Amino acid sequence: MANINLKEITLIVGVVTACYWNSLFCGFVFDDVSAILDNKDLHPSTPLKTLFQNDFWGTPMSEERSHKSYRPLTVLTFRLNYLLSELKPMSYHLLNMIFHAVVSVIFLKVCKLFLDNKSSVIASLLFAVHPIHTEAVTGVVGRAELLS
Repeated sequence: MANINLKEITLIVGVVTACYWNSLFCGFVFDDVSAILDNKDLHPSTPLKTLFQNDFWGTPMSEERSHKSYRPLTVLTFRLNYLLSELKPMSYHLLNMIFHAVVSVIFLKVCKLFLDNKSSVIASLLFAVHPIHTEAVTGVVGRAELLS
C-alpha cells in the first residue's frame, strides 16, 4: 500500500488553501442560488426522505419540470452546511475547499501506486492547483464533482 506522510499532506493542504483562500469570502453565485437559497430540502423542517425523492434543485423527480439530476449525497452535505451555518456562504465554500484537499491527498496516494515519490508529489500539487478545478471548488454546486 502506498504510504503518505504528514509533511506531504501538509504541503498539499497548504497549496490548496493558498489557491482557494479567496473563495471563502465569495457569496452564492449562478446555480448556487437555485441549489442552496431556493432549495427547501436543506431546511431541517423538510423530512430527510425527500432528499431521496427530489432532484438536485429540490424538485420532485416525478414532476415534468424536474432536471432529473439526482445527487442526494451532495444535497445531504448542503443540508449539513445549513444545519451548521444556515445560509452563510463561507461554510459552504470552506467545505468545498476541504473536499478538494482530501481529493488531492487521495490523488497523491493513487499516484504513489504507479510513480516514484517525487513524481507523485509533483503530480498531486499540479492536480491541486490545476485551473480546471476552479469552478468545482469555488462554485458551491461544484461539490457534486468534488464528491464524485
